[in-house]
Amino acid sequence: MKNKISGKIVALLLTLIIVATSGMPLYAKETGDKANSFRYENGQPIIESIPFADVFSSAWKKVAGKYRSSNGSVIRDAVAKGIDVSHNQGVIDWKRVKADGVDFAIIRCGFGMNQINQDDTQWFNNVKGCEQNNIPYGVYLYSYADTIAKAKSEAAHVLRLVKGHRLSYPIYYDLEDNYILNHTTAKQRQKIAETFTSIIKKAGYSVGIFAPKSWFEKELPIAAFNKWDKWVAHWNTKCTYQGNYQMWQATNKGNISGIIGPVDINFLMLPKTNINLKLSSKKKVQVSWNQKSKGIKIQIFYSTKKNKGYKKAATINSSKGKATVKKLKSKKKYYFKVRCSKTVKGHTYYSAYSKIKSIKIK
Repeated sequence: MKNKISGKIVALLLTLIIVATSGMPLYAKETGDKANSFRYENGQPIIESIPFADVFSSAWKKVAGKYRSSNGSVIRDAVAKGIDVSHNQGVIDWKRVKADGVDFAIIRCGFGMNQINQDDTQWFNNVKGCEQNNIPYGVYLYSYADTIAKAKSEAAHVLRLVKGHRLSYPIYYDLEDNYILNHTTAKQRQKIAETFTSIIKKAGYSVGIFAPKSWFEKELPIAAFNKWDKWVAHWNTKCTYQGNYQMWQATNKGNISGIIGPVDINFLMLPKTNINLKLSSKKKVQVSWNQKSKGIKIQIFYSTKKNKGYKKAATINSSKGKATVKKLKSKKKYYFKVRCSKTVKGHTYYSAYSKIKSIKIK
């Protein structure tokens, strides 16, 4: 009798286990943060020197209104300075961080699939610190995904942690681990990224891709990855990546008040755009540009004199690609210039102006 009861209990337990796990993905749980990439070895940060790293005393700081590189040169197109942080930085004094000229932060929420033990242990502290000190922030998740199913789980991981928080910068998918490189093709990496980003975007968040310069050049299909914001890691005195990108990770040796030890320094990049002019009809000029990024606006200015008297004609979403300026005067020569603008949490950043171009109205 006891054996029959025991057998029924075992059968019932097996049934419950099967039902409970039937909706779960068929892969093993991940077991720890063992990142290996250009900046990690077995989960530990690699601190390497870069050219001229300690030559300029104000390296990576703003001097006379311009951000300076490690050799003192002006960082062209940089409009804001930020940091990216994780548990590696320990407990951060965010009040001191803000006072040291940091405009934004990108915070690691975790790594890998949607497991609580893979949440970053400083995630909530860092979010709280940014929110209490009014520091705009975004998020990144360090990926190990080599399948579509894992990418879905990683997206769920991020969405679980950002729920209830108001991000000012995108959610970045961190693609850099050697495991991914060794276990996927470029096409598979594209599909994995598309899976993650589509889920994040559908949830209402801006999304981007973080990767080292060499990955964007060789390991990630360029055409496919151009549709997302790019955060490029290139530890150098300047970023030499030739594609479009919105953020540059310049060094892993930053020195910021409120943080013990080195930290990654990043710059929000807002390059000036080129323009073209065309007579669209009588007393109208069509202005077009090549900068077409989400969240970027174009301000159009015109004048009858090349070096003064400019009036703003319009402010338009850059994605439109063109705009028409009307009610111009016949037989007059007009000069045009534009600049890009981006607003983050009430603060507007501006690019340099485009080259001035002229056109004569018939």
